[in-house]
Order: sequence, then C-alpha cells, then structure tokens
Amino acid sequence: MTERQKIIAYKLAIQSAKNKLKQISGIALLELYGENENSALNALCSAYLSTFEYNPKPYSKLPYKSPEEKIFSWLIDTMELKEHGEYFLFCGLWSKIKILDLKSALPSLWRIDKNTVGFLLVETDLSRILECGLDSRDEYHYVIDILENV
Repeated sequence: MTERQKIIAYKLAIQSAKNKLKQISGIALLELYGENENSALNALCSAYLSTFEYNPKPYSKLPYKSPEEKIFSWLIDTMELKEHGEYFLFCGLWSKIKILDLKSALPSLWRIDKNTVGFLLVETDLSRILECGLDSRDEYHYVIDILENV
C-alpha cells in the first residue's frame, strides 16, 4: 500500500467511526483514536479476544426473544453501566465516550451497526472489558462477557 493509500484508508476509518458515533444518542464523544494510537487498549483487546480460544462460558445470558426493555435493563444491571460514566467504545476504532443518558444511549449502542446487535466497552481504568450481543456459543440467548482485572 502506498503512503497516499494509507492516508486515505486512515481518513476513511476516522470518518466511518465519526459517522457511527454521530448516530448514537445519549453520549458525548470525548476522544477518537486512530488505529494504533492507543496501544494499551489494543493490547487489552487482543488479550480478551485470545480467551475465546478456550470457548469460555458467557458471564450472563438472556433469552433471544426478550423484549427490548428487559434487554436494556439486563445490560445496565449486569454490566454495571453508569449514567455519566466514561468508557472506551469500539466502533471500528477506539473512542472515549461519556454516557449522558442511559435510556437513549443503550438502544443506539445495541444497534451500532445495522446488521448486528451488541457493543464492546472498556472501563477507562482498563480494569474491565464489557461485551454484549449475539454469539455462536449460544444461538438462543444474548450474551454478556466480562473480563476483569486483565
């Protein structure tokens, strides 16, 4: 890839992330990181993803046919999400966000991508990774995975 192509790809990735973040109600964007601009988050995410080689059991499950209100309540309670809490959010790139209004943020986060449900957050002190959505480990439930003290 030429230097020019790398710059264009970088700009496209930034714009794509910004477009996704604009669609999320109830949050404030505090910072957006380029692909290699937050090595601690990248290392943490790699460590987290490597745990799936061992097919771990989900931290929590909820039946797939649950109403949205129950899904969002389950996410808030199980992931211990806080209004006015700051988190790193993966949206193609890492961003640092502040959740201003949980009730409006969760539906937007849950459907951050058109064809999927779920999201990946990291607490800003890097103590926990929080991921939720559908997973091939259990096709009848939504799952939450939490990796603590990594």
